[in-house]
Amino acid sequence: MGPPKRIKWIYAAGTFTLGLAVAIVFAYYLGSWLDARFGSGGVFSSLFVLLAIAGGFYNLFR
Repeated sequence: MGPPKRIKWIYAAGTFTLGLAVAIVFAYYLGSWLDARFGSGGVFSSLFVLLAIAGGFYNLFR
């Protein structure tokens, strides 16, 4: 008999949350570096954070 359903849901929620947080932080720092390099004033940071959020939710629904 496998683990209870509640534990599976907690694991799934934790994995999704941690993965999304790591992706957003990585996207922000990568975008900040590109913004500083090209002087674009926050365009890359915003774009990459939005892409990380969209990718995280796509992964959730997939």
